[in-house]
Amino acid sequence: MVLIFMSWTSMSQIVDDSTKQVYSTKTTKIVLESFLKDNKKIEIHPDSTLYNLEKFTALEIAGDKYQNLGNNGTAMFPMFYTVPNEIGRTSGFNAYNFYAKSSDDFQYYDTKSPFINLMVVFGGEGRSVVDMAFSRNVTENWNFGFDIYRITSDKQIGTSGQQDRNVIGTNFDVYTYFQHPEKPYSLMAHVMNMQFDIEETGGIQVDNLELATNADLFQYQDSDIRLADAQANENRRTLHLFHEYNWTKPLQFYHEFDVIRKKTGYQDLKAGSASTYDSFYNHILIDQDTTYERSEWTEVANEVGIKGDLANLFYRIYLRRRDIDFDMLYLDPTAKFSENFLGGYTRFDWREKFNVEAQAEILQSGEYKLIGNLNSDFIFGSYKSVRYKPSFFSEQYFGNHHEWSNSFNSAFVNEISGGLQLKLNFLKIRPQARISTNDQFMYFDQFMLPRQSNELAILSSIGGDFDLKLITNKTYKDALHFENEFYFTNVSGNGADNIRVPELFYNGKLYWDGFIFKKTTQVEIGVNAHAQSGYYGMDYAPEVQQFYLQDEFFIDRYLTLDFFLSMKVQNVRAFLNWTYVNQPTDGGYFITPYYPGQSQVTGLGVRWLFFD
Repeated sequence: MVLIFMSWTSMSQIVDDSTKQVYSTKTTKIVLESFLKDNKKIEIHPDSTLYNLEKFTALEIAGDKYQNLGNNGTAMFPMFYTVPNEIGRTSGFNAYNFYAKSSDDFQYYDTKSPFINLMVVFGGEGRSVVDMAFSRNVTENWNFGFDIYRITSDKQIGTSGQQDRNVIGTNFDVYTYFQHPEKPYSLMAHVMNMQFDIEETGGIQVDNLELATNADLFQYQDSDIRLADAQANENRRTLHLFHEYNWTKPLQFYHEFDVIRKKTGYQDLKAGSASTYDSFYNHILIDQDTTYERSEWTEVANEVGIKGDLANLFYRIYLRRRDIDFDMLYLDPTAKFSENFLGGYTRFDWREKFNVEAQAEILQSGEYKLIGNLNSDFIFGSYKSVRYKPSFFSEQYFGNHHEWSNSFNSAFVNEISGGLQLKLNFLKIRPQARISTNDQFMYFDQFMLPRQSNELAILSSIGGDFDLKLITNKTYKDALHFENEFYFTNVSGNGADNIRVPELFYNGKLYWDGFIFKKTTQVEIGVNAHAQSGYYGMDYAPEVQQFYLQDEFFIDRYLTLDFFLSMKVQNVRAFLNWTYVNQPTDGGYFITPYYPGQSQVTGLGVRWLFFD
């Protein structure tokens, strides 16, 4: 199929006087919906650099600021508390949100030619990734494309044989971008389907945690696991449309439309895991031999608004409506209902050196969010005040192993963050700090039950970036780079024990970037480092896809070093990485209780850009 699209000749081509094609990243533009929606005059192009090419897993892309289950494609939980973006109702099933593309993530193109961005990664121990984007201009003003992203990961613990899959995850979407050649009208639309199928392991089986040695904990593929026949799945389907009409510069109109359907499922057959079934689940409420859970979320949303530019000031005012239905297998927690929002956004730009943004949104029942951002060449900062509704799942649930009925208040979070940007010829320093106060927030306790904190928790973080660059060849700009990201975090207040965060967190990268082979090949070679202090990290309940508090399994501090070598020749980039090169014999680390982090393994990947 790739060859067919590669041979599909563009109807709008660019040629020079010698009729040679001159397609490249410079002729291929990426357009984000936010550029149109907020009248941002930004021009970006496909990435053709080597920087971070070797980072292909979700955890690496997220800067290791998440917990997962020790394998690419598994459930993820933000290690540092994040302010919710949605103030209305949510389902409460968020473990796979990181893998789902939002409308803000979609990249639309103006290519002038057929364009393919293809990445294939062959990771050791059965980890692979395929990422392909195809786009072409049908006419000068109309672009069409599709994306395919697929993760396959074999089990890293409790493997029963070759290709014993842990995760098969696929994202597929089709999109289009149209600009009317004569009228000031633009349209963006996409359809996306995400399907993740997971063989849940439950983590390693440990008979006595206090007496366990490294030899007991770090057997990896030879480990006994706590679940032998459990499967989870999540399917998301979205339809999105954004279009606008720019009547005059001060007054423009837009409409945004979404249909979202999300299905989650879980099953475990005792017949396949009789030795672990009873010990893993604390309660059995319905069926003694089989666990089967299912939920379905349906949402239809419409947003209409006006916007415009008044000199250096941009404004946008909108009305938004969500129509929601949520059902579970044994319980229907709500009838179909609607939420109505009033919101606005404004931005002041001054000579591309100073930028101030403000956003406000209020829900009919009183929930709200207020966000302000300041950006300049020297200083940056933000303020967020959000009051948001609890999820449906935290209030009402009945299944084979859990049951509860709650009536929670809306939660409140107030966050202030900011810092400085200091740049010299060879040094960049970006110190920053963050203070977040959280009240009435929801969490899952040590018994896997949803709770609402009646005490305030204050999360304070200080740190930043420190980057050093030493030129080794001025002519070709070859350089040695030493990049550092460090945070010290403290949680205080009477509700502090309900938020678990490592006190110390560090990411580092030491590498050389330059040219070899008579300057025909660009190379990056170096080491990525990650370290964090020990803490009682969140445990995971796969039957309800929730991370919850625990006080039994202490995740020790650890340091990982990953060696990498990346090379670029014209439009082809390739990398070789060697993960956890410093892994000790019969040792390792845990990223989530009972789930070891990635062991020492190699990986090979290629990313290739095609422009005709």
